[in-house]
Amino acid sequence: MTLVGKNNNQDLMAAGNAIERSHKNISEIANFMLSESHFPYILFLEGSNFLTETISVKRPDGRVVTLNYNSGMLNRLDRLTSANYGMPINTNLCENKYVKYNKKTIMLQATSIFTQGDGEKWNAEKMFDIMIEISKTSLRVLGSEIFNQITNNE
Repeated sequence: MTLVGKNNNQDLMAAGNAIERSHKNISEIANFMLSESHFPYILFLEGSNFLTETISVKRPDGRVVTLNYNSGMLNRLDRLTSANYGMPINTNLCENKYVKYNKKTIMLQATSIFTQGDGEKWNAEKMFDIMIEISKTSLRVLGSEIFNQITNNE
């Protein structure tokens, strides 16, 4: 863990604008998928801005820096959970949720947010396993819709 900031003298770096870009991208894909019953959008996050628990990191100079997951200065995970309506992270949310309100049904297209905020880096195998799980959910939803169309037309 190297020092960051303009003068390379800070332990922590403020979050950048990747979060805003993520929201824009999620909204664009959701618009394309309004007629679908699944939303296979996955957001992979890693790093100290996306902690789910408090961790301590030993710096190369021997100092130990504690990173609090609930620190408003550091953690930005709450900036992205609006994309999954506050539902659990590290969870497959591919199948759309339906909420009834005032005689109306509202469809929620939730982003599946997965984070490695504990200092671990994503590796291809972990990401692949998650993408396969999301793909299987998408195929199950699509297969169920096709089955329902066939059985309702007979």
